[in-house]
Amino acid sequence: MRPGAGSPAWGPPAPPLLRAARLSKAFAGRTVIAEATVSLRPGTVTLFTAPSGSGKSTLLEILAGVLAPDSGTVERALPASLMFQDDALVPWLDARGNLAYILPAGMPGPARRESVARWLRRFELPEGARPPSMSSGMKRRLSLARAFLAERALTLLDEPFAFLDERWRAEAAGLIRAKADSGGAVALAAHDADPCLRDACGGILRILELGPSPVTLRADDEAPEP
Repeated sequence: MRPGAGSPAWGPPAPPLLRAARLSKAFAGRTVIAEATVSLRPGTVTLFTAPSGSGKSTLLEILAGVLAPDSGTVERALPASLMFQDDALVPWLDARGNLAYILPAGMPGPARRESVARWLRRFELPEGARPPSMSSGMKRRLSLARAFLAERALTLLDEPFAFLDERWRAEAAGLIRAKADSGGAVALAAHDADPCLRDACGGILRILELGPSPVTLRADDEAPEP
């Protein structure tokens, strides 16, 4: 980790923004998460790789707090922002409305409008377009804009590079790096490590191969070796 990316170059590492221990989850009698322990520290990017159906989306949703594990614990220092794999956009709201939807109700109007406009410009989104009329790539850009607009220290992204060309993959990877450099922690789920992500994140990128379902994972920096 570079100095200034969440921890100093000396002394102990900063405390995790998230620590999950011994997670398990089953659906209809099928175990998807069997044993998962992981910490997410400030200034880091963690990539969970696995084939489709292996449980990486379930793991992200548990880490974000939108899905409860059957057993185990998740401790978050701060709330998390989650980008779902299936673009959980509000279909009857346009791009502007989808971004404004996640902002705090008490946020002043001028600040709300400026923040939404900034992310519309950054991802080149037509403000009046609604999700049903958008291409897959445009919907993915809108989902990414929502995840970063939330400005949470913990950012969890499920298949963020799907349907994006190289230009937009590089843009997303740069935002991920910037989030980590500002002291946040980012976790992603994908089939493999996108070259743009490797180029942008370099030494702060940790790749964890989950393997076939059920997921078993031991990636807590403070945990003793088994």
